[in-house]
Amino acid sequence: MAAPEPLRPRLCRLVRGEHGYGFHLHGEKGRRGQFIRRVEPGSPAEAAALRAGDRLVEVNGVNVEGETHHQVVQRIKAVEGQTQLLVVDKETDEELRRRQLTCTQEMAQRGLPPAHDPWEPKPDWTHAGSLGSEAGQKDVNGAPRELRPRLCHLRKGPQGYGFNLHSDKSRPGQYIRSVDPGSPAAHSGLQAQDRLIEVNGQNVEGLRHAEVVASIKAREDEAQLLVVDPETDEHFKRLRVTPTEEHVEGPLPSPVTNGTSPAQDGSTWKRDPFQESGLHLSPTAAEAKEKARATRVNKRAPQMDWNRKREIFSNF
Repeated sequence: MAAPEPLRPRLCRLVRGEHGYGFHLHGEKGRRGQFIRRVEPGSPAEAAALRAGDRLVEVNGVNVEGETHHQVVQRIKAVEGQTQLLVVDKETDEELRRRQLTCTQEMAQRGLPPAHDPWEPKPDWTHAGSLGSEAGQKDVNGAPRELRPRLCHLRKGPQGYGFNLHSDKSRPGQYIRSVDPGSPAAHSGLQAQDRLIEVNGQNVEGLRHAEVVASIKAREDEAQLLVVDPETDEHFKRLRVTPTEEHVEGPLPSPVTNGTSPAQDGSTWKRDPFQESGLHLSPTAAEAKEKARATRVNKRAPQMDWNRKREIFSNF
């Protein structure tokens, strides 16, 4: 019995024919990325092994995961008569997300790295000596991974920092949508799907997108970002604790036990510092703000099934 084909991205080189490339590019509001909707039989796209359902990662060597539909279309049209597309099918895309790997052309040639291969980025790896790499080693050896925020130090390169910041109306906060391979952001340990907590030592969770962007640009050529991956984010939210730089290397808050939070069970780490003086201020300002935001979200009308009205796509 033949072994299943290994998961890997595909690099498709298309030469425009008399009737174009022969594929339909499709974007959908509320869903991240641009997708191949249909491939015409006998077209240059079919000859290049492009397939319906593929997600587009790069166009002519440039990562487009964080770009709008219009921007991606313009990149495809930028090189006359030919284009090179890096794509992933659904199974490969899910595996990359599960392992928190950034898709690259190298993977199209070599395939996905084996788990914990030396050239695979460790999920907890960070720059400048944080404990992330140690936590990654513990995970390799089978012990539970410490869920800590990561402090990423970025120094701007010729093409900028190399990451895309994204906000979503369906959930509060600012998120790293994509990280360019080989960029200062990638070298700092920043990862797609990270949530941004602090910029240059200041908490930005309650700021608008434009305000967070301004905070990052406040320093001309460097930035220090405190971020959490989805698993760490969920862990701290369960504890009702705001991640800080102290949690990068210092003591971590105690987990909830027997239905009590760290502030309730008398531990030294408390959610509300005023409780130590006997002042029980509940909720805190941050909690009240989060509750108000959640209330606004809950009051919104339920999502309608827009079907094709929510879709954006172009033909090539």
